[in-house]
Amino acid sequence: MYKFGQGYWTRVISATAGGVIAMLGGLWLHDIFATVNWGINPIYLSWGMGGLFVALCCPFIYMLTARNVTSVDFMVATETEMKKVSWPTRREVTSSTIIVIFTSVVIALFCFVFDQAFFFLFVQLRVLEPGT
Repeated sequence: MYKFGQGYWTRVISATAGGVIAMLGGLWLHDIFATVNWGINPIYLSWGMGGLFVALCCPFIYMLTARNVTSVDFMVATETEMKKVSWPTRREVTSSTIIVIFTSVVIALFCFVFDQAFFFLFVQLRVLEPGT
């Protein structure tokens, strides 16, 4: 393994994401081959093709997250930079989230009021029918 012990979390998360993508691809292939009839039981064919796809993706994911010099150097550098970032406190995140939610609700209400006002105006001008 290239640079063993460095960039651990970046590698783990990248490998996990690659595994999830491979499994979703395997399920997609399963769904495609579930309707194919080539003389064998479709369930064996569909799960076999999905499993084969996942099995073929695993070495590629390993090579990308553990052996490839360029990608490993990138992941190690990324994790190093992430450690340098000054992350906000829980209180700052909570207050920012409340502000964003409040602003979204105000904008939604603003849009609703103007939509109703224009609807009323267009009904009065007989551009729209009242039932629409």
